[in-house]
Amino acid sequence: MSLQGRLEDLNICSILQLISLGKKSGTLMLSSAQDHGSISFYDGQVVRASSSRFPQGLGTLLCERDLISLQQMDEALQFQQRLRKHQPLGPIISYLYKLDAREIEQVVGDQIEQIVVDFCRWHKGQFSFSIEPVDTYGSAQLNPFDLILAKGLSPQRLAVKMQLIDAAKPDVIFNDEQLENKLKELQQRQDRGRITLLRGMLAELQDPDLGGGIVLLILRYASELLRRAIIFDVRGSRLVGLGQFGLASNGQQADSSVRRLIIDIRPDSLFAEAIRKRSLVRGGALNCSAASQRLATVLGQVPDDVLVAPLTSGGRVVALLYGDGFHQSEDALALDAFAVFLAQAGIVMEQLLQPETVA
Repeated sequence: MSLQGRLEDLNICSILQLISLGKKSGTLMLSSAQDHGSISFYDGQVVRASSSRFPQGLGTLLCERDLISLQQMDEALQFQQRLRKHQPLGPIISYLYKLDAREIEQVVGDQIEQIVVDFCRWHKGQFSFSIEPVDTYGSAQLNPFDLILAKGLSPQRLAVKMQLIDAAKPDVIFNDEQLENKLKELQQRQDRGRITLLRGMLAELQDPDLGGGIVLLILRYASELLRRAIIFDVRGSRLVGLGQFGLASNGQQADSSVRRLIIDIRPDSLFAEAIRKRSLVRGGALNCSAASQRLATVLGQVPDDVLVAPLTSGGRVVALLYGDGFHQSEDALALDAFAVFLAQAGIVMEQLLQPETVA
């Protein structure tokens, strides 16, 4: 798996989930207009992080918490340099000054978590993830002041914590009990198979022979969540039908009707909102009578609860998926996973929709 693109198209929380689900090892490089940083993963877990916004090294952090002095830090570095076999700085400090190794790990973990949570607030910039061997805890190749963990942090835990922080009111104190309850709920949902489904679909996206099958793959995933759906090609201010599933009429006739379907994108419609926000939106009857009437010619009736999801690539929406008839309307995780999949599918979709050039 190789990822690169703009944070406007795929946010960092979604990227964390993708890497976690694939249990990949590698480095995620991030850059914005003013800042830069990186996150290293080992088997899908966050083990290392750095950011230009958080320049403090291990020594500074330990000194700030009054766990050691600057003099003790210098002594620990000199001791490390004299060793025949390299040892991480944390265990050396623990040995020399009888400091609990768990305290050092906690300091590093807190700082890495703070860095990653800050990354999740970046909404503009570039990212690239490359699969590569990662220097793990204890490696002699690492700077002794690098923030690296012996046991990695769960990206899903970090993403959930970020969601709770954003959802909390300014006067509400966030606590670990809320996080644990949310994580238990997440695990229960995962056990119902949604994450397994996402893993399988993402693996199929990597198939170089997928070609035009991308539309069928998207519709197959959508069928796990919705009773019917239509994919549209976005052509300027118009939508042109590409494919469908779940329509009541004869299969071939329904496909033909969808391919003849053309809808103008009105500024007040859910279609326009999904394009503007470049994110999945959900609402009633598309908020546009003209679009609802056009859809009714093939759907028969447009319900009050519908979904419109964009497929993006290179900062623009290349296609839209309309769906209704939710199988599990309360399963927000399933919709989040679907949005993650569509973010990657959009890149493949753009290549499919590009007109062929004549040499």
